Amino acid sequence: MFEPPLRLIFNDNGTGHADVVLHFAGQQWICDSYYFAIDDGIATECDDGEAKIRAVLRNLLHQWQKALRTLKIAEIAFLPYDFSDQSTSWLRCTRVENGFVIQHGWSRLEGWSFSPSSIGELLHGLEDFRADGPSLEVSALELAQAIDDSLSSAA
Repeated sequence: MFEPPLRLIFNDNGTGHADVVLHFAGQQWICDSYYFAIDDGIATECDDGEAKIRAVLRNLLHQWQKALRTLKIAEIAFLPYDFSDQSTSWLRCTRVENGFVIQHGWSRLEGWSFSPSSIGELLHGLEDFRADGPSLEVSALELAQAIDDSLSSAA
């Protein structure tokens, strides 16, 4: 069975806290869906809690896909997943010949300063990324399939 190199999932517990989980390199990081729920970049028909959070999460994962598809060798994409009041957590993905080197880390960029549904230029230019966890090299196919699996989970 395929074991994805990463997985970003939403486990609705009705609180908006400790309900988004990133599984990466044998570890997991638990964060809140609060900034997904208040994101105003997603259509209002999704404003009913769980459906809104899932819609924003899918939008975020689609942004990840688009950012990764355009990378050339040695270029970097920063993929956010945790939006907190005083910081954000990211995966730095460096394109290498056979795929990607993915490094977990964080930034002092506050989660309220941008929306999960509209990352924009931060996907390619996060100034203060600080690595704080393991890195992992994966093939482009493995990473694409892992993001597809996360998208399916968010449906």
